[in-house]
Amino acid sequence: MNVRASEIKDLSRVMDLINQAKEYFKDNNINQWQKGYPDISTILDDIISGNSYVLSKHSHTYGTMHFFIGIEPNYVRIYNGHWLTNTRHYGIIHRFVIDNNHKGNGYAKKLLDYAVNICKQSGTPSIRLDIDKNNKPMKEFILKNGFKHCGTICLKNNEEREAYERLI
Repeated sequence: MNVRASEIKDLSRVMDLINQAKEYFKDNNINQWQKGYPDISTILDDIISGNSYVLSKHSHTYGTMHFFIGIEPNYVRIYNGHWLTNTRHYGIIHRFVIDNNHKGNGYAKKLLDYAVNICKQSGTPSIRLDIDKNNKPMKEFILKNGFKHCGTICLKNNEEREAYERLI
């Protein structure tokens, strides 16, 4: 099992994973990714920018994430709380998906560990992410893996998300 940067040849499989997640969210009343986002152009941009990663083994892809170190504009303002760090650069995880048929096998942890290691190697002090308040499986996963609830952020489309940060 290894994590690597996504390539154009991965686009179809990454979209399959994204679409699985959209259906899962819909079926579980999670108000996330229900209005067309992320679409194929978003994922293509992720791949071209070098910020898309896949978890694979023997040419089968089990998961994906968008990860980069920098500043997330949606995280500049946080409500009902505060970030753990005041740093101007941090790791950001978005579009984190594990194949529905392989959840519970530790694959999400492998993706997260990859992002944590990139942060450690670069001296980046933390990782931030946001989730829909009803995304209980992801909330359980991130809390179990050292993330702390920091407050609420507002997306460009005015949807609110719970904001989390993990110190490295």
